[in-house]
Amino acid sequence: MADGLQGMNAQRSPEEKQAGFRQTYTILIAFLNAILPPVITTSTDDAPSTNHEIALGQLTSNQELKRLFEGDEDIKSGFHAVAKLAWGVMIYITGDDNNQTHGRAQKVMHAACEYGVFHFVHEAVLSSHSFVDEGIAQKQHYASGLHKLVIQFLNAARTHEIPALLARSKEVETRTLHAQKQGADSLPSLLHCLASLYKLYPDLWLDENIKPDIVLPFMEYLRDQSAVEESATLLVAWLDLLTGMASGEEGARNVFESLLTSNAGSSNPVSWLRMLMAMREYCSRYSQQPDDNQEGQQPHKDCLVPPEDVAGLSAFLALFSQVFRDGAASQVGAWITELQNESSISPLWEVMFQLMCHPVPQKLKAACNEAIGVLVVATGQASAIWERLQAAVVVAPSMQDDTAVGQYDISYQLAEIEARAEDYSETLAFVRLLNALWKASGPGIHDGGRPYAHFSHFVLNNVLVLIGRRQYKNEVQKWELFAACLEHLLLVIGALQPGMVQAQVGSQAAPPPGLSVMMELLRGGNVMKSVMQLADEGVEHLLEGRGKPAGAAREATLLVSLRVLVTALQTDIWLLQELRQVPSTGHWTETLDAVMKRDSRRISKLISCVGYTTSSAVQVEAIRLAHFFAARQPTLADTLVQQKPTAGSSDIAGIPLSATWPRLRFAFAGCLQSAFCHSGSDTLSRDEDGNSEADPSTAMQPDPRAVLILQLLLAGLHGPVPSLTHLLMGFDVTRGPEGLYDSQLDPQQDFSCLAVVLDMALTPSQPGQQPVLYEQCLELVYRLAEQAHSREAMLSLLRKPPYSLLMSQIGVVLQVDEDRPQEAQIRAARLYQRARLLQLAALELHCADLAVQDATCRALLQVFFLWLDTDDDSDDLPVQAGSHILYILQFVGTAMLQQPEYVNELSSGCRQSLQDMGVDAVLQSNTPVEQGGVLTRTRRGQLCYDMAALTQELKQRYVATSADNLRYSSEVAEGSDELREACREALRFAQRYNAWLEEAAALLAVVQAWQQLVAVAVNKRFDILQEVATAADDSAGPEAALQIVHQLLSETLYILHELLVAGGQSLVLPITQVVEACMARLQEQALHAGIEATSSLQFSMPGGQVPAATLDLFRRLLAVLDRGQNQDALRPHLYAALLSFMQYSHGRRPAQASPHILRALLKAGKANGSSDRLVADMDDQSRQVEDGIAWALCQSLPLLSVVIRDAAAQTTRPAMKSQALTLLASWVVAEPSLAVANKLHQQDLPNRILEDLVNRAHEYLPGPAAGAAVQVIEAQLTLLLRLSSARRSSLAEVTDDVHIIGKLIDCKAIDLEPEEPVLRSSHRHDRRRHITRVLLLILQVVNSELAAKRQSSETSRHAVSFVAQHSRMMQRVLREASVGSLNGWEPGEKEAELAALVLSLVTRLSFSQLSQQPGAPADALREGAHRLLKALGCVNEASHSPLVQPHRESKDDTADAPPTAFQTLPLKVARLRCALARYLIWEVNASRDFRYQIRPSDSMPYQPCLLQLSGMLKQAARDRQAASEERQALLDAIQSGSGSAGRHHLALQEFGAAARQKPQSLPSLLTTAAQTERELQQACLLAELLLAVMLQHLAESDGDPSALSRLGDNRALLSLQRALDPTLDYLMQRQGNKTSSTEATEQMARELKGYLSTAISS
Repeated sequence: MADGLQGMNAQRSPEEKQAGFRQTYTILIAFLNAILPPVITTSTDDAPSTNHEIALGQLTSNQELKRLFEGDEDIKSGFHAVAKLAWGVMIYITGDDNNQTHGRAQKVMHAACEYGVFHFVHEAVLSSHSFVDEGIAQKQHYASGLHKLVIQFLNAARTHEIPALLARSKEVETRTLHAQKQGADSLPSLLHCLASLYKLYPDLWLDENIKPDIVLPFMEYLRDQSAVEESATLLVAWLDLLTGMASGEEGARNVFESLLTSNAGSSNPVSWLRMLMAMREYCSRYSQQPDDNQEGQQPHKDCLVPPEDVAGLSAFLALFSQVFRDGAASQVGAWITELQNESSISPLWEVMFQLMCHPVPQKLKAACNEAIGVLVVATGQASAIWERLQAAVVVAPSMQDDTAVGQYDISYQLAEIEARAEDYSETLAFVRLLNALWKASGPGIHDGGRPYAHFSHFVLNNVLVLIGRRQYKNEVQKWELFAACLEHLLLVIGALQPGMVQAQVGSQAAPPPGLSVMMELLRGGNVMKSVMQLADEGVEHLLEGRGKPAGAAREATLLVSLRVLVTALQTDIWLLQELRQVPSTGHWTETLDAVMKRDSRRISKLISCVGYTTSSAVQVEAIRLAHFFAARQPTLADTLVQQKPTAGSSDIAGIPLSATWPRLRFAFAGCLQSAFCHSGSDTLSRDEDGNSEADPSTAMQPDPRAVLILQLLLAGLHGPVPSLTHLLMGFDVTRGPEGLYDSQLDPQQDFSCLAVVLDMALTPSQPGQQPVLYEQCLELVYRLAEQAHSREAMLSLLRKPPYSLLMSQIGVVLQVDEDRPQEAQIRAARLYQRARLLQLAALELHCADLAVQDATCRALLQVFFLWLDTDDDSDDLPVQAGSHILYILQFVGTAMLQQPEYVNELSSGCRQSLQDMGVDAVLQSNTPVEQGGVLTRTRRGQLCYDMAALTQELKQRYVATSADNLRYSSEVAEGSDELREACREALRFAQRYNAWLEEAAALLAVVQAWQQLVAVAVNKRFDILQEVATAADDSAGPEAALQIVHQLLSETLYILHELLVAGGQSLVLPITQVVEACMARLQEQALHAGIEATSSLQFSMPGGQVPAATLDLFRRLLAVLDRGQNQDALRPHLYAALLSFMQYSHGRRPAQASPHILRALLKAGKANGSSDRLVADMDDQSRQVEDGIAWALCQSLPLLSVVIRDAAAQTTRPAMKSQALTLLASWVVAEPSLAVANKLHQQDLPNRILEDLVNRAHEYLPGPAAGAAVQVIEAQLTLLLRLSSARRSSLAEVTDDVHIIGKLIDCKAIDLEPEEPVLRSSHRHDRRRHITRVLLLILQVVNSELAAKRQSSETSRHAVSFVAQHSRMMQRVLREASVGSLNGWEPGEKEAELAALVLSLVTRLSFSQLSQQPGAPADALREGAHRLLKALGCVNEASHSPLVQPHRESKDDTADAPPTAFQTLPLKVARLRCALARYLIWEVNASRDFRYQIRPSDSMPYQPCLLQLSGMLKQAARDRQAASEERQALLDAIQSGSGSAGRHHLALQEFGAAARQKPQSLPSLLTTAAQTERELQQACLLAELLLAVMLQHLAESDGDPSALSRLGDNRALLSLQRALDPTLDYLMQRQGNKTSSTEATEQMARELKGYLSTAISS
């Protein structure tokens, strides 16, 4: 190391890389640490005691080192001199305490001082640009080593070398600041060196543990020797040392107190009083001189202040500035007052203004400006200093009267004196003073800064735009002045407020400076060129110049220029809006980004500054600019893709880049990677000028570069594609949106932000170390995977190792926060981490292709949903027993936060004080900052308090209220304290509220993501969940997944109730949606499985749930509804869940099932014991559930009022209204004791429904919202139907007062005509379909009401009037059901059902009453019924009706539906035929004289005949046979437990089962069997009805020829016999098991055959 230091050359070239200096400094400090004791010693009385000191003592005898350091050779470099000085100090410390050793040490140290070692350290090391550019920690490390050397030197040289240095100081007389340039050291060199060390690392002086004891005695020694008084250079150095010691609050206080006259002593040459008096004395001398200056120059007065005094006063003002800059804000005011009292100078800055206005040298003027700038902050009296500055008239106002004469014209100084001297220190200090005044005045500066516009005009036009044209002795000063001017632009733009442009209209005053600057920028002229000067050079050129002496200053200038643009972009939009409203200001069209876009490369150069790697602050501003450009220019990515790099630009990291965008991608990725690695402490601790300051409290804070880049990437996902986000994340953006779909992402080969983000997301330690950044990375990955353009590429990448993010980081979701962080931001970030991973899991389950990703889906479902039974001693899992999905839910329940309430958080006294100031209204207002409020929006959109705006508002109101209270002098102090404390409380409340809001939003995100995962698993991937659950637990069987859903539903309801009780309303909506989804799944499984699908028949409840568990679900649902009854968003989901539960729990009882199916199930299940006993037990279990539900409903009658309110209110949303009505209908059925029904009638709900149907339904149906209206009308009619269908006498007494049919007579919606029949469509606004759906329910209600009150003559009278009033509608229904096809339209299921209902209604009434109605509705309906009978009253092959045609898939509106949709059509046709048969009986019974002929009549073509009915009977027999055979095949399949039945015989059927899917499972077999059973019943019923009609005709004749002749002749009878014989023979055969129905049919067939034989014989 010694050889290396000896050969080091301190005179480095300016272009030398910083790494070379760093190596040199490292070697030097290592050498010092090696040969100097680790602990600073100030005494040599004790012998060496440590092994290190002993070893060093032995080292002093090393001959080679003695030759190197103690030889007579000249010192070859400054570093060699430092090493030699350290060698001498080591000899002195470790050697023997004798004259020989001391002399040897003194000789070496003297040689080093003769070389000028301290001057070298101060100038060539500590002040070098390479040292200044080091990081703060590294510089402090270097300073510690050098400080140890200096202190040891003071201890070792106090007897010999220090006096020699003192003597040399007295001999040297110079007029410069330093003793000499390069030569022997003197005391000033030593003091300057020590001062620089303390300025660099104040703790070396302030920390009591390392503070040296020798410094104060050394300073006392100099004072005793009167050295400071005798040497001007020593005085300057002395003041410089005090300036270094004044760093920090403690150092400033110590130095201030030491320089007070009472402490320093009257004889002390350095005290506040002496220096202030000296300044006042010189002001007095200047004032006494005659003023013969004509042009602002007085050269003969310069000699009044000697050069040594200029240096001394400048140093004193620097000390003054340091003390009052670093002093505690609570103390500096008292210090200023004390100095003013002591010096009789008030205000304190007056003497500085006076001295500045006299023709003193520039250096002293600059020092005065700097000191005044410090006083601006220290005193808080910016307004007074503004006035004093204007009084001095240092810059002549542009509109000032010509008679005004200034004392001091800085414009002249700049142009004539400083420009010639090429030194602009005075102008620099003056601009910094202006900046200090603008900062202290704040955004609310008086009149927008108009009174000071001439100062800004000087900065803008005299300094800034001419900077590049002037010559500079020191290039660093050029860039410092440039930066100060740009900072001034930044301040004046920031002071612009909305409304200033309008206020300027008609005013003769100068415009606000900020307005002038913004207008210049928007014009794109010289000011814009100045701001863009450095950025236009390109980032590569800027980085090359960073290692030069002016590199740091250029960097600071670049930083401020970027901040100017950021501030201008924050201002230009609203400013342009105001400018356009004032025509006199000119024609303004382009925003600032559009102005910069004129040069196509300008924007890319600004964004490229993110690649300026030597300053994170510059990168931050470049990223902010990228935010603006990306937001304002949607096609920014395309613009960047089309740009080429500037000529001569080099490749990055050796990678050939042929375009601009790859460079940007590389630069952003590198910046993001650097930000992740530094964890934010280096960046967050930088002040606004970009200077680094140590701040350990920010060590774990996220780096703002990373935060801004991630926010930029996230924001880009909300606009057109491709965006800047896709460009930076590595997607193929060269081919437009198409390139995103098939992008082959490869982060290992393509270094992009995606590679950095994934690396961050896959690092196990990052969730805890950098939670905020980790969460944002997860959000970015999820957003990219969620969007359609990038989904395929992202999910493909995330499914491949090593980027399998989801499975590798699943532990983050399940982590337990044992140590809850104190910072709300970190707590929120950890919650968002869970949310993002849950969202990714839900997305993967939703989008996965099961043919490829089946294993992944199964793994995810197993991790989250399977039940965990862990041992008690297991600590690996977050829960001891349960599933992870339940653990997340339980975690949400325990992590719920209580919202801070303004009323509850503040004391009554504080609230009263805030009310006096009007702050309570501000805190409780929802007004945003843009509209004068104190609220702003977070990145995620929540309204929170803007702490800066709130603080400013509180300050203004505090000042105003305090001023109002001044007239109550006795209460001023006490009242001010109360107001101040109230303001603090208000701020603390706002902070608590913001923290709660952030964490609450994160918790809500977890709940929403959890809901998404559950919804996908329960709705879309339930089959896989069932397989996974069954495979995990064979004993659970196929019910395992249902048990998981049931358990999840039960726990969710419990947590939901707890949240509602505890006030967690913000979380309940997604949880309620989970309740709805789970309940819907149970309902669906009940429909598929049900009692008929439970082969074991162990339980009556679907899913194997016992009644107690089912009733518990219902009670919890009701409890949740009770708690959430006032939340409009919550109730629809609860209604849906309750509806699903009612359908889930109210299956058919076993006794109500088909006995054939029941017997087959019993045999299939091999049930033990009596089948009747088993069925009875199951019936009893179902009855327990029904009774329990009915009891729970009776206990929850108050909840009915909530549901009734939603069902009846006109303002209720249609979806919720229909849900409420449907729920009430289900409750009417479920509660047999009439409590629910009576409650409905008590609140007059049926009448309100009828009123709505009568007066409003016809208005809704034709409109655009007809779909929603139909849902509500259907629900209303369903409720009326349920009320009417309850055939109980007590209920009938209640409903007698309602008169449903009587009110429906006036319903205009019934007579609405559908549009022209067209091809049926599934479009929701299809008017025909809407009208048909409404008519179906209306007719059902009328039929039900008529059946329930068949004994009521009034009801019958209303029904007759109903038919008469709406006869036209009924005719249309019968006509449309009978047509073949019309304009492509054909009748279907709904038309068949409608026609059956019309016929059913007619047959319930008296023919005579109908005939007496106006218009003869009976006759009109007869024609329609006969036409319909003509179409359907025959065998299917003879009919042309689309209702019985076998091939309808291409025409029916259910063609797109699953095949099961066709199963109901045969049944509907069978029911329609039965209705026709009943109508025939009704028609025949209406008159004894009316009978049908055997053959059709030519005069009445549509008149039914017995031969036609024989064909209808033949089809009924066919249907009965087919259904019977199909049923038997299905029962055999069920009994055998097979999933497929032999159905070869079913191919003969023309419709019905032939259109159904082939059953593949037991549930589908059972569904088909039940349907077939119903078809069989309808076929038997139809046969009975038709036989009854024919028997009635033939039985009346009873062989009477005259009576038979009315029916037809003998040929007709023979034809009828031939047509009926095969059918009657079939019907008389024994078909399967004997039943009452089959016996009756057989008997009727025999009787008919006998009557036919008798008739033919007679």
